[in-house]
Amino acid sequence: MKGLLSVSFGTSYVQTRERTIDAVEARLADAFPDRAFYSAWTSGRIIAKVRAERGEEHDTLDEAFARVSDEGVDDLIVTTMCLMDGHEMRKIENAAAAWARADEKRVARVANPLLASSEDRRAMAQAISDEFAAVPSEEALLLMGHGISRNLKAALMAHDQHDDPNAVYSQIQDELHALGRTRFFVATVEGVPVFEDALVEIEACGAKRVHLAPFMIVAGDHATNDLAGDDEDSWKSLLEARGYSTDVTLKGLGEYEGVQQLVCDHAHVARVLER
Repeated sequence: MKGLLSVSFGTSYVQTRERTIDAVEARLADAFPDRAFYSAWTSGRIIAKVRAERGEEHDTLDEAFARVSDEGVDDLIVTTMCLMDGHEMRKIENAAAAWARADEKRVARVANPLLASSEDRRAMAQAISDEFAAVPSEEALLLMGHGISRNLKAALMAHDQHDDPNAVYSQIQDELHALGRTRFFVATVEGVPVFEDALVEIEACGAKRVHLAPFMIVAGDHATNDLAGDDEDSWKSLLEARGYSTDVTLKGLGEYEGVQQLVCDHAHVARVLER
């Protein structure tokens, strides 16, 4: 029996979940009508929160793999909404490998993270450019990525000799500039580049108005509070304190047509895990 397991971090924000995670999964289900569809979230904290607050049920990775086993799946595509090869991808790959090793008849195919290749990054930049086509050329766009903390980055780079995973944010900005979007910038809340790096570039380009949007699959806590909140240390407040006018778009990447297609494209070429 063939199956497809869609894995995301999860979110407690209902509206963005419906427009992002749910929308991506509907697109995946349509793209693979010959496969039984399953879904899992990697954040146990968020799963517990929505169960307690709203009675929503979402499978953990362990629960999802138990479910596909119970239902007789032996050929499984595991696709992900992870942007890069970080801690969440490790969890997903390890769980998929353990599932496959438990029965020699099983085949697990795991999709790469969404920004794994230069082609992926160009596709993402094009999706962003299309989404913000109406931003005037004299104004700026600042995208907030999550980023990977120094400690986690060091652990990832030590394991399998990874390159700096935070480099993907500067690479996306470079791709945007290559498309002529030279006033589109990317910064992170936990990695590099940081907000202050982007601020230097915004000041240098001469823009007076800055559009703000999350560079994350969902527009959840970071987007609502760190990006667009009313506290004095939100990016919106920091820019306004420096005299910029701002415009916020609380729209996760999962809402973008181009990103939904990218998830499906990665699922179609998912690689078979070695045992």
